[in-house]
Amino acid sequence: MKPGSIQQRLFSRATVIFLFIVIGVLLSASFYTYVQDRKLQSVSLSALKMASWNLARMSNEAGAFDREVALMAKGVGDPEEFMLRFDVLWSRYDYLLNSAESMPTRQHQDNLRRIKNLFSDLKGLEPQIKGLLKSAKPDWSELATTWEQQRKDIQLLLADNFVGEEASQLMTGMEASRDRLANLRVLTLGALVVVFMYLAFALTHIRRQSRTDPLTGLPNSNYLQTINSVDPRKNVIVCQIRDLGLVIAEYGNETANEVVQAFARKLAKGLGGGDELIQISQGEFLLLVKNHKNESSESLAARFIEATTFEWRIFETVIPIQGVFGVTVAGKDQSPAWGVRYQEAYRALAMAQMEREQLYISNENLEKRLRDERIILNGLVRFLSGEPSSLSLSVVYQPIVNAGNKNFIIGAEVLLRCRDRVLGFVPPNVVVDLSERHGLGADLGKWLFRQVAKETSQLYRDLGFRGSLSINLNPAMLSDSLVSDVQGLLVNEGIPASALCMEITEDNAALDFERINELINELHTLGVTFALDDFGTGHSSLEYVRELKVDRLKVDRCFVNGVEHSEDKLRFLGSIVAMAEQVYMKTVIEGVENQAQWDLIEKLGDVLIQGYFAHKPMPFNEFMAVLMDSASRYPTTRQLSVSAV
Repeated sequence: MKPGSIQQRLFSRATVIFLFIVIGVLLSASFYTYVQDRKLQSVSLSALKMASWNLARMSNEAGAFDREVALMAKGVGDPEEFMLRFDVLWSRYDYLLNSAESMPTRQHQDNLRRIKNLFSDLKGLEPQIKGLLKSAKPDWSELATTWEQQRKDIQLLLADNFVGEEASQLMTGMEASRDRLANLRVLTLGALVVVFMYLAFALTHIRRQSRTDPLTGLPNSNYLQTINSVDPRKNVIVCQIRDLGLVIAEYGNETANEVVQAFARKLAKGLGGGDELIQISQGEFLLLVKNHKNESSESLAARFIEATTFEWRIFETVIPIQGVFGVTVAGKDQSPAWGVRYQEAYRALAMAQMEREQLYISNENLEKRLRDERIILNGLVRFLSGEPSSLSLSVVYQPIVNAGNKNFIIGAEVLLRCRDRVLGFVPPNVVVDLSERHGLGADLGKWLFRQVAKETSQLYRDLGFRGSLSINLNPAMLSDSLVSDVQGLLVNEGIPASALCMEITEDNAALDFERINELINELHTLGVTFALDDFGTGHSSLEYVRELKVDRLKVDRCFVNGVEHSEDKLRFLGSIVAMAEQVYMKTVIEGVENQAQWDLIEKLGDVLIQGYFAHKPMPFNEFMAVLMDSASRYPTTRQLSVSAV
């Protein structure tokens, strides 16, 4: 039976109603028993016992008085003993009528009336008794006759109270109460057994369900929390379904769930005895697996990658599905603790996602890279906040020259340089990537604008320089604030808008052509130009050329490398230049490293060149010195284009 089916039955409306009925019956039975037992409290056994005892004492005292009456009638009685017994009987009546202890006796049936009548009759004998005691020859027969009737009434009262109907009813009620209580106990015990079994089963099921994913039936993150150790001979593998969020966005959660189930089944097929598969979240899994015989951890991971790379079809659409894996390989008994290995696997997964790879295996290099990135990030945060930092950022300038004359410097590309006191040189792309991942891209871009304006504004103010400055835009800078940043941080600081060329790459544009073109149009209005950087390295370069309204095409160095040894490469490079001319773009060719390459590219037409053969990147003072060299030429009136790094 499916877990969902069990849960539906366990918490169904019928089951809940049944439990409420059972509890309701128990409450009703308890209430009924309470009401019946309250009735018995009006005449309790103790009260009946007290009432019977009081009347029995009265009967005994009446009997003692009766004996004295008989003795007096025979002429042998003692007057003092006679009066003593009369007074005792009198006191008994008074006790029965007035004492709190005799309340049960008075309340029983019509005892109060009968006792009052008997007491009144006794009082009626007092004048007659006094007369007889004063008489020389008393006749006690009349008194004896009158007393005899009273004596019978006392005996009748005693009989009615001692073995009467009320006592019988009380005893019968007590027996019925005991039966009710016994039946209620059985009913309660049975109901408690049913409820306990239900609760035990429900709690067991809920506990199992809380540790099991309802979609795949696999152990989930709650179960993961119970794992204290893992066999070091097992690989720790964390994997995710790549771009599952896009599947949800495009086709809905139901389709995504079907993909997750299929993915989980494919993972499960690769498990061996003792291996474990745990579902951490909707599209995220943890595998604890041993290597098969003569199988390396890399081969094991590759096997899971192959198994989970498939196509999912929905109607006429085919969705490519693949996993991303981070692995901590099996080790010896001295391998790190389970929590450490799990964390290392997650780090490897994060690295695979950042690198857009399917697999990353945790190793010392990864640990070093992550450690270095933490140092760099900490330094970057402090640097951009204006605090003392181990990381220092600076800019250098690589001149861009005309292919017809390498001494004619038409501008320069601004390049970022980074250095850490501990790590030494830090690749600029690492700093840019970290700033993007941690929300510092816009701050880095503003710092770059300020630094460029601080260093180069004097060229335009004092030297009349009109060469271009190329500034590479990172993704975070392509926002609505770009226009105001360019205006406020560059143009207003003395750099002509016509001297600025903003370089964007295919990754930065991210296929949002409409949004990027809006920014380009606004900056075009100011006079700023744009260049498409690293052309040819992406998958949709021609589409970007067609869709983006850029002014320059920067050809990546990969098309220049070896061009002097291959006519095919030269023809291909020439076709790129010709295409750019057809769409009215100026071509900048990067990576020209020697005279042979220069000579070939010079023949391609009116192109611009950027490379070590002409000039290497240099600090601003050296760049100014190059401009001031008598052999150098640079524009002073024509519009300049700027590319970014």
